[in-house]
Parts: sequence; C-alpha cells; structure tokens
Amino acid sequence: MYSAVEHRDWSLVKCNVMKVAPSGPTSFDPQAVAVEYYFGDLSYWQLPAICVQALEHGFDGRALRIIAGLVNRGRRLTETDIRADEIDSAFREMGVNAPIPKDEAQLVLARNVARRALSGESNVFNEATHIRIHLCHWDEAPPALQPIVALSAESEHSAQWKWNFLEKRLRKAMSNFLNSRQ
Repeated sequence: MYSAVEHRDWSLVKCNVMKVAPSGPTSFDPQAVAVEYYFGDLSYWQLPAICVQALEHGFDGRALRIIAGLVNRGRRLTETDIRADEIDSAFREMGVNAPIPKDEAQLVLARNVARRALSGESNVFNEATHIRIHLCHWDEAPPALQPIVALSAESEHSAQWKWNFLEKRLRKAMSNFLNSRQ
C-alpha cells in the first residue's frame, strides 16, 4: 500500500515462528522498505524476515546476517534484540542512505500516494484522507502537504454538489506537490 513498487503485508509475518517464503519474481525495493520502517509503518519484529529477503536478493553484510539470524529463534523477538545501529547498518548494506529522517519518509510516502491518486489507480478523496490522517496525523502537515490536508478536511463534510470542484482542487494540489518534489 505504501511502497513505490508493491504492497507487502508484513503483518502476516509471525514473531515466534517466522516462515520465510522463497522469493519469486517479485521485486525487492530496499529504499521503499526503509521509508516504511523509518516512517513507522514497519516494526522491529518484521526486520528479520525483511533481512532474509534482502539476502535472497543478493544483498549481503554483517548486520543483514545478524538480523536475519533472528528468524525462528524459538522465542518471541523483543525490541532490545535488535539495536538501532544494526538496523541502520542493515539498510546501508542494502544501498539505502540510512537512517531516513521521519519527515523525509513522510514526504516520500505522500509522493507515492499522490501519484497513485493522479494516475487513477485509486480515489483522490481516499488518498487525500490517507495523507491527512495517516501521514500527517490529522494536523501535523508540513508546508508542502498543507494544501492537500486542508482540502481533505474541507471535503469531509462537503455537500455532494461540491465534490467535482473539490476533486479538481485536490488533483491540482497533488500535482503542485509532485512538481515541487522533483
């Protein structure tokens, strides 16, 4: 849902008995995974399976192997099992300039959402709401996202006769945002 390449439902990965499925023809995008992690959409307990997947895709390094080794350990993984510097190192071993500041990750995710909405892949109102609620936590929008957040809030209780007008304004605001991020 949030990655530039494809959505991976990391919530299906279990803590105690993680099973790593062999990677098929799907692509693995370390940058997209890192953006999700540093924004807060992925948790520490999902990292071992991600590191295994990275190793399967040809990435290698000490931190990747250490974290990947935490899969199927026979006990529940805790946050203290993986140090923050190991996580950063693992992402760097995948070619990511880690750590990624949360505000930068937020803008990358917003860019992906705006692209989906403008391409017709998804509903403009739904994606604007996603930016406003999930990415900006209702009212913590950076200046670049404030027009989208304001229009999303306005559209929430608008009359049906205003929807076409608001959709055009949302599309324009998303377009302006994307143009400003190039």
